[in-house]
Amino acid sequence: SKYQNIKVVQSKYYGKVLVLDGVIQLTEKDGDSYNEMMVHPVMFSHRMPKRVLIIGGGDGYVLSEVLKHPEVEHVDHVDLDSAVIDVCRNHFPWGSAWDDPRVH
Repeated sequence: SKYQNIKVVQSKYYGKVLVLDGVIQLTEKDGDSYNEMMVHPVMFSHRMPKRVLIIGGGDGYVLSEVLKHPEVEHVDHVDLDSAVIDVCRNHFPWGSAWDDPRVH
């Protein structure tokens, strides 16, 4: 992209791996341990989270976890690099999160 080098590589143990500028960002195998802990404690601490703003998180994993909460009606997702979103949408199983009508 015009902001960074984006790679998705296949690992025998970790599955697909997202690498930005040579730094591993997440893997299919263990991405849940980090992203679930960023999302669910916050979501459960709010009585009725209907509108959510996600800044960053172009890999989409946080977005997919937020959408697991049925009370969420609207999510604004903002990321500097739309190329990361495009790559992750096509290469990771949670990429369909952007197709949810609640996502803007």
